[in-house]
Amino acid sequence: MSPNEQDRKALGRACCENPHAMSWLALWREYVHAIDDIEDEETTPEFRQRVYVLALELYTHPFFRDNELRLKQVVLNCTNAYADTLAWERSPVAWQREFADHYRHFGAEMVIAVAHICGGYDHARSISLELRATCWLEHHNDQGDPV
Repeated sequence: MSPNEQDRKALGRACCENPHAMSWLALWREYVHAIDDIEDEETTPEFRQRVYVLALELYTHPFFRDNELRLKQVVLNCTNAYADTLAWERSPVAWQREFADHYRHFGAEMVIAVAHICGGYDHARSISLELRATCWLEHHNDQGDPV
């Protein structure tokens, strides 16, 4: 199974195959990765304009609008956690760098929130540990160092 097929399967499982939830969560992933690219890479004005349009699509999507009261605080928490990682990822203080490394996966909280909306608490719990393991393993080598 290709990485794209694995991602699609995991997305479908998290969202209980709800097409609106899957579409919205795919936009969320694209959006948070694009924001990270703006912070970490040289980007063009065109790229940044595309991210602004992506934000519009994300926050006017039917799934978000139907679940805004449940998702808005998660968006704010993810945004705040990301700001904390940016503040500490290059800190001279070791524990702050380590904290930033762990918190850079905080966007996964949105996946868990959507899983809860689609399938309830037990469903969200059923994907939580696997999701966290995947986040860690995709971003660290065998020694646990960030890649």
